[in-house]
Amino acid sequence: MGPIALFDKSFLQSLSVDEAVWFDHFFLANISPLFYIETLADLDKEMSRGKTAEQVVGNIAEKAPQMSGAANISHLDLLVASLMGYPVSMTNRPVIGGGRHVEAAGKRGVNFELSPEAKAFNRWQDGEYQKLEREFARAWRAQIKGMAFESSASYAQKLGIDISSCKNMTDAANAAHRIVNTTNKPYELIGFIINSVGIPREYQQQLVKRYQVAGFPPLTRFAPYAAHVIKVEVFFHICVSRGFISADRPSNKIDIAYLHYLPFCNVFISGDKLHRSTANLFIKDNQRFVWGPDLKKDLGKLNAHYMELPQEIKDKGVLSFASRPPTDEDYLTSELWDLLGPSWRNGERDTVPITQETNDKILEHVKQFTDAPTLPPDAVVESIDEVDSVSLQRSVRRKRGSWYQVPRDLKDG
Repeated sequence: MGPIALFDKSFLQSLSVDEAVWFDHFFLANISPLFYIETLADLDKEMSRGKTAEQVVGNIAEKAPQMSGAANISHLDLLVASLMGYPVSMTNRPVIGGGRHVEAAGKRGVNFELSPEAKAFNRWQDGEYQKLEREFARAWRAQIKGMAFESSASYAQKLGIDISSCKNMTDAANAAHRIVNTTNKPYELIGFIINSVGIPREYQQQLVKRYQVAGFPPLTRFAPYAAHVIKVEVFFHICVSRGFISADRPSNKIDIAYLHYLPFCNVFISGDKLHRSTANLFIKDNQRFVWGPDLKKDLGKLNAHYMELPQEIKDKGVLSFASRPPTDEDYLTSELWDLLGPSWRNGERDTVPITQETNDKILEHVKQFTDAPTLPPDAVVESIDEVDSVSLQRSVRRKRGSWYQVPRDLKDG
């Protein structure tokens, strides 16, 4: 399955279609909503250069993950859930929504249908671009241009931060860490959360009351995921006020927001200089920031490696002959797989080819769960780790670029 990879648009855009196939194959992509927003936000800019909207989004959609990965729930929704007392899993796995709990043949399962983002990518690959998305892109780009950070210094000062003591980004990250781990200015912190992140009005009074009743504990204990988000936000405002991050580039606000999704991945891949200078301040020991151009080069090397195979092997589909990255040479992809532990290097190199009979059995098993009626709320298990089966619907093209993603002669299911 590979490491769970958070990525930004700059990385995916840099790939060839063949390189994108191998990224999709060897990594389990966490598709942040910001990737979708970035794609739409750049439409006006690209169209001013003579490209059509369909060309812009079609090029990105052709490289978007198909075989693996999932769209993460928005960090804003997860932030509110965390502040309201709902646990948010921070175990390097995507947090996805829309699951339907079912039971079939005495076993419990959760079915995740095709996400709205995945449906949009499928349309874009076919050159279909809806008017609603066009209007959203125009409105979002206008919103980005209107962003301003004049209040960054006052935000930091209200939280009791001596801005002048922050000589670099590391100092700013340490100051932000102290804010979410102390209880010095609880009302100022709540005010910062409400104003800087944009907590919906209907939750604000409930949030203040809940924090009061809890006795104003450190934010890291009161709402762990919210503490992560706020730490990034405080860091950002300190850096803007000190000039470490430019206030003249509104898109920095979107770029920094990718760090809110770090608890949901093993690796974060980007070709953005802001990410390169900030991500390592927030990742854990079992995570890694990967410079996008380095991984692109490695994926190109992998593509050349597999191109040497006979055509009859390649016709079986990448799943049959590349179940895991090579171990006989130095590949960055193989090194990143080691984040999951060394045991993968000791397994069999290839999987059993998917025959039509095997495919039919798999489809029959999955169909049992996808066709099963939804369980009532009182029968739903609390943790997805307790279910017997999880299915995620995907729309996969038989061939992408030079590669068959599934066997060439496999019938459609």
